[in-house]
Amino acid sequence: MAQITGHKSSATAEKHYKRRPLDLLRKWHKKIEKWFLKQAKIKFKEKSAPAPLRLVA
Repeated sequence: MAQITGHKSSATAEKHYKRRPLDLLRKWHKKIEKWFLKQAKIKFKEKSAPAPLRLVA
């Protein structure tokens, strides 16, 4: 989550995690988000072409 939001890792364990391409992280983040919305019975219309993620320094 820290990498997606552009934050530095804060926990000691996070320093040993592998950095992943943001587009790969987006794929899994979207799947989790869809599941949450489905569980909450919230209808959400997804945009056809999402804007690419960018790293904020």
